[in-house]
Amino acid sequence: MRILTDFKIIPDAFSKYAPEQNKIDGHTVASFPFEVEGIGPGFEYLHLAMTDPDSIPVAGFAWIHWCAANIKIPNKSGKVSIPEDFSRKMGELSPGSCQGENSLSSRFVGQASSPAASLYIGPTPPDKDHFYLLRVWATPKKLDLEGGFYLSDLLSKLRSAGSAPDASSTPQVPQGCTLLEGRA
Repeated sequence: MRILTDFKIIPDAFSKYAPEQNKIDGHTVASFPFEVEGIGPGFEYLHLAMTDPDSIPVAGFAWIHWCAANIKIPNKSGKVSIPEDFSRKMGELSPGSCQGENSLSSRFVGQASSPAASLYIGPTPPDKDHFYLLRVWATPKKLDLEGGFYLSDLLSKLRSAGSAPDASSTPQVPQGCTLLEGRA
């Protein structure tokens, strides 16, 4: 599978420079559009995670910007378009899908009560430009996850489904990934 965007640097509209109407509690929540292609036959659901490994020296952990599961693949074309602002519109665009907690819910951050804690939150690197890892997996069956899950829950369910989420694709659970840059 391949993840396609028409950018390598996350556009301002989806990062710290987004307009105020796309922010909740100061965090950008309008997610960027992308496509996933090369999805094999028999796969019905997509799952995703976006993390910031460059945040480790700053925050002490890889910041989780977004995780979502059970996004129904709408057709058999082998290609899915995830539209702009999908995170906020997920319920209407993909009923039955769910989003997990991002790093705002960490006890080290202390913003678990923010409505933004279970949405996409755009890059806001405080020290320098960062690279963001967007990973997408496909499964033939829905994963047993509900809204508010943690990234570790998603990875565990993917392992149970036959994936090695920290490695290359497997026939049971293919994955794609891309690195995107976010401006400081």
